[in-house]
Amino acid sequence: MATEYLMLSNIPANGVRDLMVNADTGEAESRFVGRPSKVTFACVANAVGIELEVRSGERTVVPRSTLEAGGTTGVYPNLDQKAVSFYAAAGEKLKFQVRETAAVATTDIMLAIDTEPLR
Repeated sequence: MATEYLMLSNIPANGVRDLMVNADTGEAESRFVGRPSKVTFACVANAVGIELEVRSGERTVVPRSTLEAGGTTGVYPNLDQKAVSFYAAAGEKLKFQVRETAAVATTDIMLAIDTEPLR
């Protein structure tokens, strides 16, 4: 599968959103894992105060953690340098839940994700 670039702009103050469902471009194709796959992603926010939790099916891949700030709106993180990888089983649904904790409503989040089926 090709790399997808998802952006969630102006997440509401104290809001919780799933990047795979609530991205500005709508629901992501890579949300549903059809075959066992290696998932590689990198995510960045343009301001502090964002937490990220990644789930694959019922498994927690990345527990709720502070997301790196300092990104520029519309500039996606590099998968070659800032990526995290994990394996997902067929039939799992990916969830990239973000939580805004700084009580501002102007933060943008950029996610680059690549799902590569295993051979």
